[in-house]
Amino acid sequence: MQRFRLGAVFVNFRRPDLLFAALNTLETSHRLRLFIVDNSSGRLPSLAASWNRGIESALAWGADWVLVSNDDVLFHPQTVDRLVERAAERGYGFLSPLDIKVEHNLGPQDLEGVELPVPGEDRQEASYSCFLLSPELYREIGPFDETFAPAYFEDADYNLRLGLAGKPGMTTTYAPYFHYGGASGGISAEIGRRNRERFINKWKDTVPWVRAFATTGGLLAEGP
Repeated sequence: MQRFRLGAVFVNFRRPDLLFAALNTLETSHRLRLFIVDNSSGRLPSLAASWNRGIESALAWGADWVLVSNDDVLFHPQTVDRLVERAAERGYGFLSPLDIKVEHNLGPQDLEGVELPVPGEDRQEASYSCFLLSPELYREIGPFDETFAPAYFEDADYNLRLGLAGKPGMTTTYAPYFHYGGASGGISAEIGRRNRERFINKWKDTVPWVRAFATTGGLLAEGP
């Protein structure tokens, strides 16, 4: 397998214990450099801003691929290598691993023993709790929209932009991982509603069905 320069971006917000647990499961045969964005003070206005700073630092280092991940995840020993292998092999610019909690109702204790599918399947889905991003795609689509503060709908916005560019995000069953979900701290429902309206207002003049997209989180390929 070809070896790449892999930049791994994590944001520390409220739960350094979760971050350390995630990093302790991060294994790869590629040349890895960590980019930890510490936003525990709230200096950066949004999760999108934290992601952008980490991604841009990884690209400045010369990363061939950038892994962006929440802190509340755990990796199978082969997750990262399989993710990079699949993305490189099939030319994906955005690829997520499969969350075994959502897909199979499995817990963190089940991760190392989970069956690794060969060849597995790929779906037009984009999960932003953990994803692999190519520098080329990031430069084409641009950075995450930092106005979705402090979080929520920066992922829907990026998902829509990927779809409009004809390059939808993908998820592969070939690479499993576990996501606790919401463990690093929640965002109020009011902020979620506010950012939903911001998202709709941003796109309503160019995407007539954006309100349905915001409601369902559906893929552009499956849009109205």
